[in-house]
Amino acid sequence: MKTLKQIILILICAGPFILEAQTQLDQSLRLEFKVSQTSDEYFDVTPLDKEGLLVTQRKEEYYGNEKWSFFRFDSLLKQKWSAEYKLSYELHPIKTYHNQHYLFWLLQETDSDKLTVLRVDLGNGDIETFKGDLLTRADIVHFKVLGNTAFIGGYHHSRPVVMAFSFFDKSIKALPYLYSTNTEISNIELDEQRNQLSVLLYTIKRGDCQFTIKTYSYEGKLLKTTTMPFEDNNGLISGKILPLDEASSLIVGNYAQGCTQYSQGLYFSRIKDSEPEKLQWVDFSKLENFFNYLKPKRKQRVVEKISKQKEEGKEPKFRYRLLVHEVIKTENEFVLVAEVYYPVYKNGNMYYGGVTRSSNREYDGFRYTHAIVCGFDKAGNLLWDNCFALENVESIELLPMIQVTRRDGLLVLGYPKDGKINTEVIERNKVVREREEFTIKSANDTERIVDNERGLLAAWYDRYFLAYGYQKIGSEKWIGAPREVFYINRFSYDPYAPRLEAKEETKKGKSSGN
Repeated sequence: MKTLKQIILILICAGPFILEAQTQLDQSLRLEFKVSQTSDEYFDVTPLDKEGLLVTQRKEEYYGNEKWSFFRFDSLLKQKWSAEYKLSYELHPIKTYHNQHYLFWLLQETDSDKLTVLRVDLGNGDIETFKGDLLTRADIVHFKVLGNTAFIGGYHHSRPVVMAFSFFDKSIKALPYLYSTNTEISNIELDEQRNQLSVLLYTIKRGDCQFTIKTYSYEGKLLKTTTMPFEDNNGLISGKILPLDEASSLIVGNYAQGCTQYSQGLYFSRIKDSEPEKLQWVDFSKLENFFNYLKPKRKQRVVEKISKQKEEGKEPKFRYRLLVHEVIKTENEFVLVAEVYYPVYKNGNMYYGGVTRSSNREYDGFRYTHAIVCGFDKAGNLLWDNCFALENVESIELLPMIQVTRRDGLLVLGYPKDGKINTEVIERNKVVREREEFTIKSANDTERIVDNERGLLAAWYDRYFLAYGYQKIGSEKWIGAPREVFYINRFSYDPYAPRLEAKEETKKGKSSGN
């Protein structure tokens, strides 16, 4: 048995400490890690649904080596275990992936074909590494793990390649029938029930574009090839595959007019065996709430222009960039979330509809305008749609900003901005609770947040979100250098609670009555 002194010492060495935040409905629990002021340090948060979360702390040490610390917490942010791994200077993290049981990191040696897969057991913190050699040098952009095989996708001499790396015998082989010109890997989708994977390919040849799905067995054998139709000059851009039964799946995504990456709308289709059924094309003008992010007068002008084009027999043209999320499965339907964004450049000019209004093309990040939320059934029929405006949200990386949790048939939408969380509650195509703004607070009222950096939001489980990022926190009582922390807040949303404005009005009424 450990003594009380030993237990306290273990908690101190573990690094983080937990704080119970006595605040309103927007924040309940808080976790803090002290940020090093003398070395480079990075934190990654992996939500694990009701099982809690994992925090990965990567800290630079002597001669370029790194110490990686893993902290596992339960749903109440109580620490379950911690583990460490020393990363030598020649290894660099490329991609990460997790499933229900493990966290994986793909590591690669500098200027080498040698790779290492680091596997962390989420149950007990045991760490294993698997070393191998790539068949050829490749620019890696995809990394997923099915069973005891890692599938690594990328490009060699601008041609796509997907390699299967076995943890058992450390062998690596390339999946067949992928290495072709003018082709990019749109995505790699795993089907854990069938023990298969699908590689989604986008190809442009002689001015025509083709979207193809190649499905492989766990052993890497090609099982079937599905070629999606190119109809009425509509070309598929992306796809998410949802298995329905042994023989059929549902595919959803966005499409373009012609062979571009600018979205015209959404599509839905069932695939039986390797044959797609008739695709349902839903251009953005067919979505009831797509333009709700605009101010009323601007929205009216846009809708009137589209109506006039249709009266003249012309199809409206749209050129939006769309970031499509993973599909959410509910009891009776599927929910698709996608965000509209455009690149921003360092001189402040933006990218509109394929025209850059600046001669300076130095890239600086992305700006998001709004998100669309759609419900559809197993037959691929659109049931409803909604919209959530993002007000001047920017990010250096193209990441999903909108996060969604569910409660009693309601969807709670949220996104972070400037140390605050903006929320809206919808019930299918209706907004049942307008936008609210919640401040991410420090541990107690005697402290003030001086600065917020790189705040992110993640949907967790039930009605909970995880808000996390970097903060500088000072004291209200004395002047001194603020402390810098990496924080994680458990953010609970109750759609039935009174609005904040209503609470403030009630307080004012009581004060004036006294």
